[in-house]
Amino acid sequence: MEVTRGSLVKWVTSHESYQSNGDILVGLDPIYKYGVVMKISNKDPDYLAVVCCDDGRWHIVNVHHDDIQIISEAKND
Repeated sequence: MEVTRGSLVKWVTSHESYQSNGDILVGLDPIYKYGVVMKISNKDPDYLAVVCCDDGRWHIVNVHHDDIQIISEAKND
């Protein structure tokens, strides 16, 4: 699936707990936010402007850094 304008997505905002793996903290039990993609950057398509479903705020989400997952694709007829 491909992220398009109008897609419902979820992304990791934090974790419930963390575990130490040497000098690195590894997040456990991810906390997700859900939202609708409103705009995909023209300069770098890895950045999305997403309206969050629970608070109505706009978020800039990075496709790779924020571990985004597509829940439902938009139907562009």
